[in-house]
Amino acid sequence: MTDRDNDSIDALLTDLADGLLSGLEWEKWLSENPDAAQEVAIAQRVQSLLTILQETPFEVSADFEGQLFAQIYADTTLLTLFDLGFEGWGRALLELFTAFFDFLPGTSPTSSV
Repeated sequence: MTDRDNDSIDALLTDLADGLLSGLEWEKWLSENPDAAQEVAIAQRVQSLLTILQETPFEVSADFEGQLFAQIYADTTLLTLFDLGFEGWGRALLELFTAFFDFLPGTSPTSSV
């Protein structure tokens, strides 16, 4: 597979995760490509987290999403934390993220959570 092919697949997965591509045809394609489906699901969950974080008084670096993906691929336990949901656990999880990501350059909470 060439770099151009990889770029095309990455763009396709991004469009699927962003909801730009949807419908039965794409659902079927994802069911036939479980690795791609897993990538899309992870991207959607990270996007959900970022949306929640954007609504909080929390500053993150511009490359936070990339750092978060790297952490998830290194340790899928973080992905499990996303599944706990932020409705009832939001404050505790944000405190955990604050403690966990405090070591990352360019990330700092703007106020106590």
